[in-house]
Amino acid sequence: MGTDAERESGFDTDAGLRFAALKGKLFAAVLAGSTLVGIVALLVLFGYIANDAFRPTTASLQWYLVYFTTLVGPTAAFTLYARRNPEVRAVNAKSYAVVFGGLLMALITYAVLDAVSPYDVAVYALVGGIPPLIVYAYEGMTGDRTYTGPAYPALVVLGLAIAAVLYGVVRPLVGILASWIVYYTLVTIPIATGLSVLATRRLGSRSGRLTAGTVGGGTVLVAVGALALGYAPAFPVVFASLFVAPVGYVVVETVRSNPEGRVGLAGPFVLVGGALLGAAIVGRFSVQSPETFLTPTLLVESWDGLTASNAGVYPQIVGSIVIVAFMMVLAFPLGIGAAIYLEEYAPNTGLRGRLATILEVNIANLAGVPSVVYGLLGLALFRNTLGFGTGIVVSASGTLGLLILPILVVSTQEALRSVPDARREAAYGMGASRWQTIRTVVLPEAIPGTLTGTILSLARAIGETAPLVIIAVATTTYTPPHGLFSSATALPLQIFAARSSALPEFRHGVVPAAAVVLLVLMLLMNATAILIRNRYQRND
Repeated sequence: MGTDAERESGFDTDAGLRFAALKGKLFAAVLAGSTLVGIVALLVLFGYIANDAFRPTTASLQWYLVYFTTLVGPTAAFTLYARRNPEVRAVNAKSYAVVFGGLLMALITYAVLDAVSPYDVAVYALVGGIPPLIVYAYEGMTGDRTYTGPAYPALVVLGLAIAAVLYGVVRPLVGILASWIVYYTLVTIPIATGLSVLATRRLGSRSGRLTAGTVGGGTVLVAVGALALGYAPAFPVVFASLFVAPVGYVVVETVRSNPEGRVGLAGPFVLVGGALLGAAIVGRFSVQSPETFLTPTLLVESWDGLTASNAGVYPQIVGSIVIVAFMMVLAFPLGIGAAIYLEEYAPNTGLRGRLATILEVNIANLAGVPSVVYGLLGLALFRNTLGFGTGIVVSASGTLGLLILPILVVSTQEALRSVPDARREAAYGMGASRWQTIRTVVLPEAIPGTLTGTILSLARAIGETAPLVIIAVATTTYTPPHGLFSSATALPLQIFAARSSALPEFRHGVVPAAAVVLLVLMLLMNATAILIRNRYQRND
């Protein structure tokens, strides 16, 4: 009897295990199917957008043959060659990043500085950086970092406040300088310093000094040459600093230290050269090109609501970049600081512990609040309470900052929780203070998770329209913002406004082309965070 009971019990156990395994397989199949459906739906959506934006069917067969011969074929062949050699592949990836990243950074930096006035940026950068520099010098002389680390965010805010108070005194003094000297101070000097530090670490102090002198002196020669030819030297200074200098450094450093992979440097130049050669052939022989709305006019001109071919979204692009950039300045220190306090400093027991728990629950709930509610909050806070103007950059950035703040806090908390307690205890055992442990052990480990939250928050913020509509941000402007307290608009709002146009070429041409530009902006911001995150993950 006992044997029969044991067999029956064992049979029931095996049946339960098989049923549980079957449920797990069915659940996995449902997840895989839903994921596949979502991917296909996105591909179909992007296909419709790309077809309306680029209109590939309007190009002739000769156009495709030209670009396949000059661009697609050589680039694909070089890429296949690079993939077979790890050294060439690594150098090829680095060269693509520095060439196209430097080019985009040069264009974006110049557009933003030109829009908001480089003189104003110089006032806040120079005056606002004095308190942190004083503390940094104190660290260097004494070697004491016990209390200086947590003070840096407060010192930055203090410096910006001092700059705002002294703006009326400092601004006329800075205004005496030529504009290219201001660009040189804001862009060239930091780039020369950064490249000098890299060269010193990898090649020695002599190479570091030579790098700094080459970048600084070369940029001065570029400015003088532009003045001699009668051109404004501001953009050449920015272009030489953010594109030519990094590309030159990577080329020289790779040729000197990595002879096996130096061939990979040719990758981006094969791509760019093929594109230029194809364009020259198409122009020379009048080959029929696609009738696309994604043209230089769209990127560098202002809006024209009457003629679709003349419509441009340059002010909207600059407005989106300025709003999101200032949103990051406002939200990231506050969000990361709040997460550090809740995870590392807040007690678990007592009244303060209960308050911290209530705060965490409310922050988690705020992450799911509709964006329209944050628009109402921004309207009440920035317009009605603080009395800010309608639709200005500060109000838009502050409202979007409130929107992404819960996402930042929650994701940073999860990243901090993922750091093993054994590492904290080891740091404490070696005599490190709590802040030293957080700064040198916890935060470096948590950076990949924190940047994941950054990617999610940026993707949500840059595409928002409802909060900006609620706080009365204009849907159409014809000039970029010229300061934090000037009116601005964002690219999603212009897309929203153009979608209701009575002209079909706006709805089915300009709108998808502007949507592609918005996607590219979002991907560029996310790619920067992803590269930083992956670098820290590799270092781990």
